[in-house]
Amino acid sequence: MKSKKTPQLSTAKQRELGAELRRIRMRAGYLATDMSRMLGWPASTISRLESGLRSYQAGDIAIYLARAKATPPELDELVALDRRPDDGYQVRSHPVGFPDELPLINVLDTGSQSITTYSPNDIPRQLQIEPYIREALVRAGHEDESALDTTVHARLASQPTSLRKPGPFTFYVHQKTLDLHGQDLSLVHEQVLHLLLVSSLPNFRIHLVPPDFSVTGIRTGFTIFEHDQHRPVLHLQQLTTSLFLENDRDVSYYAGLVERIADKSLTRQQTQEWLTDRLANLERR
Repeated sequence: MKSKKTPQLSTAKQRELGAELRRIRMRAGYLATDMSRMLGWPASTISRLESGLRSYQAGDIAIYLARAKATPPELDELVALDRRPDDGYQVRSHPVGFPDELPLINVLDTGSQSITTYSPNDIPRQLQIEPYIREALVRAGHEDESALDTTVHARLASQPTSLRKPGPFTFYVHQKTLDLHGQDLSLVHEQVLHLLLVSSLPNFRIHLVPPDFSVTGIRTGFTIFEHDQHRPVLHLQQLTTSLFLENDRDVSYYAGLVERIADKSLTRQQTQEWLTDRLANLERR
């Protein structure tokens, strides 16, 4: 009996390229069948290429982009991305403290079956309310008012919808991030209320991490994105760059950290009780 061949899992770079190909095709008003006809490729090839589930030959990306009417800057950028080594280590630059509009972040946010985030210093970007986003971006150096408004709205628009399936979407948040000393009490109240509401959604899990617990050597947060058809991706956000790691050793190490953090964190119910008490204390003030 022949053994079944293990399917090849797609990489983050393939998924990013595929999403950009789809975006540019749709902007041009072409259906996938149009691209199939123009390129002489099977429709299944177009579908798998745009989904990041198919490897491609040298030059395929440039040919596709030319047919889909990509702009010269898009052509240069995506051909350069295509030529980068797919070695499980991707680096992307972004505005200070704001990775939200990176194409790869959008792919991972919207195309992952489960997401696990550890945030030692801030409330995770997916859980921030508008006033908190504004405060966080100002602290990071975003000062131009009109540009700040645009950036705030971009983060709000990229946050996950409450009914997205299947999840779970798990967040380990340090209690100290909810102290918010010196900030408007109404802001604190609304942020805590938002966390409490989100924590009650069936596919969301919020766990508070005690203030006396820390992970040695971890100064910034990290997120693990998982999907059955794609390799797990580890996102490490720095101030002006984001690292995306897919090597088994890297992902396994941080998955082990998640187990340690989970062991010390409050349960989902304990977190909801803590948030309820915190909300009651704020309302009495």
